[in-house]
Amino acid sequence: MAENGNCILDTLHTQFAENQNHHQSLFVQFLVALLALFAGFGFVYTHTKPDIAYNQTYVEISENLIYFSNIILLSTAVIVSSVLALLNLILLNQGYGFRRDQYLNMIIRKDKLQKKYDDIFKGLYNPNDKGFFDFLPNFYTIFFWFITSFQLFVLISVCSKEGLTCFENKNGSLLLFIILILLIILSLGFYIKNFYKYNSNLKKTEK
Repeated sequence: MAENGNCILDTLHTQFAENQNHHQSLFVQFLVALLALFAGFGFVYTHTKPDIAYNQTYVEISENLIYFSNIILLSTAVIVSSVLALLNLILLNQGYGFRRDQYLNMIIRKDKLQKKYDDIFKGLYNPNDKGFFDFLPNFYTIFFWFITSFQLFVLISVCSKEGLTCFENKNGSLLLFIILILLIILSLGFYIKNFYKYNSNLKKTEK
C-alpha cells in the first residue's frame, strides 16, 4: 500500500508540473492570438470613415492613410468574433478534458489509498464540488470570460460607429450584424452545454 501511495504521489507531482507547463504554453499562444485580433480590429475601427459609401468594398487611400467603409468594419468584426468563438470552443473542450482527467485520477487515488486519501489530499484536487462559474479550471475560466467580453466589446464598438447600424435597404449588412450577435450567444451556449456535460458525467457519477 505504501508503495502504491508513493507511486500515486509521484504521478501527482509529475501531472502538476505538466499541467503548469501546459497552462503557460497555452497562455502565451492565446495571448498572442488575442493581441493580434485586437490590433487588427482596432486598426480597421480607427480607420473607418462614415462618410465613405456604406457598401464600398475597396480600400480608400487619402493623404497616405488607409480608410475603410462601414461594411468592411462590420465584416472584420464578424471575422474577429468568429475566431474568438473558436478559441472559446477550444478552451471549453480542453477545460472539460482537464476536469475529466482530474476525476479519473481522483477515482484511482481513492481506490488505491482508501481511507488515507482524505488524510493526504484533504479535499484538494476534487473536481466534483464545482458550480456554474468554476466548473472549469481557473485558467480556462478567466480566458473564456475575457474572450467573451472581447466579443461584447467588438459588438458595442460596431454599434457605436456612426451610421453603421442603419440597415435600411442593406439586408446583407443586417445579416452580418445578426451573425455578430449570434456568435456571442454561441460562445455562451458552448459554456452552458459543457457545464451540463460536466454536471451529468462527473458530478452525478460521483453521487
